[in-house]
Amino acid sequence: MADHAFRTILKNRTFRGGILAKGASLMRDGENGRGVKSRWYPDTLGSRIRRLAQFRNAINFSSGDGFELIRSYCNNPGVTFFIDPPYTAGTGKRAGMRLYRHCRVDHEELFGLMATSAGNFLMTYDDDSFVAELAHRFRFQIQRVPMKNTHHKKSMS
Repeated sequence: MADHAFRTILKNRTFRGGILAKGASLMRDGENGRGVKSRWYPDTLGSRIRRLAQFRNAINFSSGDGFELIRSYCNNPGVTFFIDPPYTAGTGKRAGMRLYRHCRVDHEELFGLMATSAGNFLMTYDDDSFVAELAHRFRFQIQRVPMKNTHHKKSMS
């Protein structure tokens, strides 16, 4: 398991934009021409991993059907969900279609499921009118956050 985790971190830090999808390539120039050093800084990465280790008994990672997992914990007010589905909702760029092998998500069902959650949750989505309409319909709060893409252009997400 640790080997797989290390390989994933290594790929994320050395592939262009951290993209792990099939066909993704190693970065060439990196940020500001610094190559791999622009995304691979062992001291900082090690420090972050050690900080995360402090929470190892409070965080649970699972692999499988996310909807089934949410349903199994949905009634527990002590559970907090972080939901970062593939960005495939709406009519915008839908980056998740090319970034993930398993990218089909029923976003309306996901919103409906989270509306029944007894605990807290945070969901990430592109800034899209379809997503805004779902959030409005299910009475979710929206906070727009400026993001930088791999070309360092700011956009709202």
